[in-house]
Amino acid sequence: MTTAEPVPQDVVDGLRRLRLATIREQAAEVLQTARTQRWPPEDVLRALIAAEIAGRDRANRQIRLKQAGFPATKTLDSFDVAASSILRPTFDYLASLEWIRASENLPLWARRVRAKATA
Repeated sequence: MTTAEPVPQDVVDGLRRLRLATIREQAAEVLQTARTQRWPPEDVLRALIAAEIAGRDRANRQIRLKQAGFPATKTLDSFDVAASSILRPTFDYLASLEWIRASENLPLWARRVRAKATA
């Protein structure tokens, strides 16, 4: 595996000024791949733009999660369907988000657990 040539400093400075952090981080690797695979210029741009968009989406998601102040991060991937009362087909349907495209409501129930009074 060959090491990617560094991006010229004036390009790095321009990317920093334009606040294109992900492109700045990945440019050398993408350009090396583009050279070895003989990508046309529009494919280089497409790859760099896609990387920047993905990087901004990740950063925005992290900022929103932090601002929300959730006590813990929960994802559908970590949800234990077997330990819940939700049937697998129902969970799969909800996770697919098809109910949004179908303009259906999502009813939610919360169980309230009462602590036993101790004497």
